[in-house]
Amino acid sequence: MKKNTIKLGMSFLLVLAILTLSISTSTAVAKKYQPEISGSIEKGDRLYSDPGNWENDDPLDYYRYDKQWLKYRQKLAVGEYYYLKVQRQEKIYEQSQSYNSLNLETEANYTFYLNDKLRNRFKVLVRDKDYLEEKYDYKDYQLARLQYTLQYKRNKIHDYELILQKQWTQYQLSPDSDYQRERIALKWGWKLSQNLELNSKIQYDWQRNDNDSSRSNKDGRKISMNFKYKL
Repeated sequence: MKKNTIKLGMSFLLVLAILTLSISTSTAVAKKYQPEISGSIEKGDRLYSDPGNWENDDPLDYYRYDKQWLKYRQKLAVGEYYYLKVQRQEKIYEQSQSYNSLNLETEANYTFYLNDKLRNRFKVLVRDKDYLEEKYDYKDYQLARLQYTLQYKRNKIHDYELILQKQWTQYQLSPDSDYQRERIALKWGWKLSQNLELNSKIQYDWQRNDNDSSRSNKDGRKISMNFKYKL
């Protein structure tokens, strides 16, 4: 656990250093804008019970969770900003102890406009998940995800979005389960009127594992269409 926390902290510092270097030319401009710090503390629980008799539900399982996050956001110029976010979440089950876990995440986002119609966004996510019971620590893993988004607003009616994503997942005690996942997605939005909006999405994912992996390679495709109508 201690080693994982140190690794996550080092990853956070690395992301911070990269972002600091990438936006160093905008430092003078950033002084015009005040940085923002936001955060949240959340506690909750969930009870699982048999269906049917509402008066005498026998609990099947119960878990409680604690979640905290802290976010630092700095605007650099019109249409240009970055943020850093750290999050911690712990889940404790009464029965299913194999799910007891501590999840630590660091997220960095850098967004800037190329012009009035084009916007770039880079996002980095680092996650360290530890299962708290020793006999289930083979499920512990570390994840790194890099995402690039290009948004193009053609006019008041049409806008497009390209998403490219790469993910690396490594298991500390089960290296034969390591895998990489890639994603490409295209979005197309129509604003048909002040009250009606349509959005479509085409997405393709593929997961590849090491030659000696115990996991199977996976490919997935998805097409979706959704709408929003104001009455």
